[in-house]
Amino acid sequence: MTTGGHAEDLLLWLLRHAKAAPDPPAGGSDHERPLAPRGRRDAAALGLRLRAGDIGPRGAALPELVLASTATRTTETAEKVAAALGVPVDRRRRLYYGSPTEVLAEVRTLDDGVRSVMVVGHNPATHSLALELVAEGDGAARGALTSFPTCAVALFGTGVTRWRDLTPGTATLLGFARPPYDA
Repeated sequence: MTTGGHAEDLLLWLLRHAKAAPDPPAGGSDHERPLAPRGRRDAAALGLRLRAGDIGPRGAALPELVLASTATRTTETAEKVAAALGVPVDRRRRLYYGSPTEVLAEVRTLDDGVRSVMVVGHNPATHSLALELVAEGDGAARGALTSFPTCAVALFGTGVTRWRDLTPGTATLLGFARPPYDA
């Protein structure tokens, strides 16, 4: 895993939603599945660890904005993390089981004044996008990203200064963490 990156690079945090309840509420759909108790604990603990600077390289810019799928479990995850960071959550329907290409398209719409963003989404798109962002030959990053469990987070130096220029194969994995965060 590379620990480099340039200060002017935009930073992208990819977070898979925390552990969800196995079933939706009565009469609900998959979209309405809430977080399980463990998921609520993991998401809150992750937010605190991020705020403390415990994840990623020292001095890495924390997310200024959190993009989240509109699904209940993703929104709840995003709100818990964003509350600890004191940043807004922008809910986007397209992130609900969107493909890696669709997720990347949403990121490319961001204002370049936002230098660090977190995307809270679902698998398989989150894991697939993480793998697509790093270069084919970056074996250390690919090794670190062999799985992407619930509430896992990856930080990428994008290598770009404008979101619209972000393309697969050009990012550097700066950090990867998985729960438990409070241990």
